[in-house]
Amino acid sequence: MDSTEITARVCAAVVGATLALAGAAKVTSWNQWRANARQQRLWTIVAVALPALELVLGAALLVLKPAATILGLATLLLVVFTSFLALQVITKSQVPCACFGAHMNRPPAWRDVVRNIGLIVLMFTAAAFS
Repeated sequence: MDSTEITARVCAAVVGATLALAGAAKVTSWNQWRANARQQRLWTIVAVALPALELVLGAALLVLKPAATILGLATLLLVVFTSFLALQVITKSQVPCACFGAHMNRPPAWRDVVRNIGLIVLMFTAAAFS
């Protein structure tokens, strides 16, 4: 494995671990996650499917060689998350984001948006080096 492939795998793995942790946290604090999702007016199907999607994408990014499809789906998901978080911050929403389940039971803040932008940068880096 050369240094470019290592770079791609490390970047993908960091995002994969983050997504997997977020999905697992939602599953382990399911009732809190669902309550926050209802307050955020998320569609039920989105609230139910999101943890599984995060777990599957997270696992794929962790264990598979970075592939355009997986990198693209993860990036799209992060762009949607980041846009939603930015809207919540701009409108001064007090609904907890529950991005990481009950472990993050506070309203969204700009630091959450910046974190996600960093994850998106990692996805573009993984794509560039894969």
